[in-house]
Amino acid sequence: MSKKPNRTKSVPLTFYVTEADSQRIHRKAEACGVSLTKYLTDCAVGKEIIRIDALTEFTKALKAQGNNLNQLTTLANMGRITAVNVQEACALYADIQRSLKTLLERTV
Repeated sequence: MSKKPNRTKSVPLTFYVTEADSQRIHRKAEACGVSLTKYLTDCAVGKEIIRIDALTEFTKALKAQGNNLNQLTTLANMGRITAVNVQEACALYADIQRSLKTLLERTV
């Protein structure tokens, strides 16, 4: 039984460029920290190509804070702790997540 590849992109594109352009494209994709396919696709569909080195660390920290907030909310709902402004903290966290998602959709 042959296994189907799990590809979301199913249309191959083939085109020719000069050796100099090929090297330049590869360097730019590498500098952005993404695959050649992702780089070329994002360029073609008009996404901004911006590399933000700290974004990965920021995203990890935001997820950790979200987990902590979730635990505090659970404890507050169980009556184990009394939390002031838990709803406000959750709303602020959701705003930060939305802003980050918008930024990620615009960038590589």
